[in-house]
Amino acid sequence: MRKNRILAIGLLAAAVIGGTGCSGGTGSAAQESTQVESASQAETTEESTEGDVIETVDGTIESLEETQAPVLSPVILQGPVTHMEDGRLSIDSQPESAPSDSQAEGTYTGEVILNISEDTLILDGVNGYPVQLEDLEDGSTIYAYVGPAMTMSLPPMTTAELILCQIPEDAKAPEYVTVKSVVSDAETGSAVLTTVDGAQYEIGEDCQILPYLTRNIVTLSDLTEGSKCLIWSDGQGAASKIVLFAAE
Repeated sequence: MRKNRILAIGLLAAAVIGGTGCSGGTGSAAQESTQVESASQAETTEESTEGDVIETVDGTIESLEETQAPVLSPVILQGPVTHMEDGRLSIDSQPESAPSDSQAEGTYTGEVILNISEDTLILDGVNGYPVQLEDLEDGSTIYAYVGPAMTMSLPPMTTAELILCQIPEDAKAPEYVTVKSVVSDAETGSAVLTTVDGAQYEIGEDCQILPYLTRNIVTLSDLTEGSKCLIWSDGQGAASKIVLFAAE
């Protein structure tokens, strides 16, 4: 009887131990599964983070307005002109009598060879009408607007953008300018035109504004930034006539 009781207790203990072992195995499997899922989530998070990385740049980023190259004003050559055999012109530039004090810095002294291209404008300085190259008289004074770059040769060479001629000795030559801004005064009907090199002109209601070689009607509103025009003015900068050139 006692042997049977001992045997029963032994079987019961074995059953309890077996159950505990199975329960422990199930917990380990569950823990291992949780660890695998955590590792997978970590890899996914790492990949997502790598794909969303934003590159940073050290230093100051300048605006486009600050980095734009400044507009270079043309150089003004004034003096007697001579025809050359190859179709070019030679000018003995004498800038001490330049057409405007505000443009005196953009001048050159000495002989310069002028190339004449199909885009070169040769205009009468009184009315703004075109003049033929062969009609320029040797020894007559011209105003030549050329680019800021010249060759290193002696004499230097450059291409003329615009030439003014046939200007009376006692008359003030018109000025070839590029518009920077125009500010109007609604009360007086006048306006102030500022060029890219800082010169200013007062435009009254009686100032003529004409297009170059067209019958189009142009007004003050057509004098926009970057527009090129020829301005006749007095010694105080009051404009009497403006010829507006077509946009390039």
